[in-house]
Amino acid sequence: MSTATVEFRIPHGFTEFLPAENNEEAYEAVLDRLGEAARTLTTEQRRDLTLLYAAASTALDTLAPIWSGSCAGTVDGRLSTATLTVAEIATGAGVPPATAAAGLMQLLTDPQADGTPPKRQVSRLTAPAGPVVVTLEPGPGLLRTDGGHVPVLSAKAYLPMPARDQGVLLVELATPDIDHWADIYAPLFSFVVQSIRFPDERSNPAIDQAPGDAVPDPPGAAPTTDPFGTALHT
Repeated sequence: MSTATVEFRIPHGFTEFLPAENNEEAYEAVLDRLGEAARTLTTEQRRDLTLLYAAASTALDTLAPIWSGSCAGTVDGRLSTATLTVAEIATGAGVPPATAAAGLMQLLTDPQADGTPPKRQVSRLTAPAGPVVVTLEPGPGLLRTDGGHVPVLSAKAYLPMPARDQGVLLVELATPDIDHWADIYAPLFSFVVQSIRFPDERSNPAIDQAPGDAVPDPPGAAPTTDPFGTALHT
């Protein structure tokens, strides 16, 4: 995927997200996305996936992403899904990436209004495109119509863009299948972050990975254990 300001790779298994205007459209989109696999789902599973799709559609209305998609598959006979979003956040401040990363670390680790530390895990790492601040935290979750709650795990990578672009690139992967994070989704998330390049920067040339380069497997393939963050250091 390439724009005038950023280039990155989309893992295979993810298809572009088409926002739904209501729950009925979200339900139809889920059935279309899963195909025959939808027949094996319980009513509760179809409901939860519909809520996840509808919530993602609402979020996209305000975020205006560069690209957003979803994946679905089975792990040990159990359905597993995730959404992936890449967006540019305008800051209006053209500062060096290292300075921006330091500011992000401060902002994301500041105590909450009640003085308690934030629940998110925050790390500063180095990706090929430059410094990156990564957070891992429980998302707001989804409220079922029956009053139940579907927890969601959200991983976000904030990459300060070159000073000329005055912004931060956000990569977010969210999944309700929290127990699949370490083996399935962490490697996929890390793959996207590593693939990012900011064109026209001498220190960050255009993506140099060939189509045949190894890509982590999406749900449905054999898991490849890769604890979160390790791949960013290779």
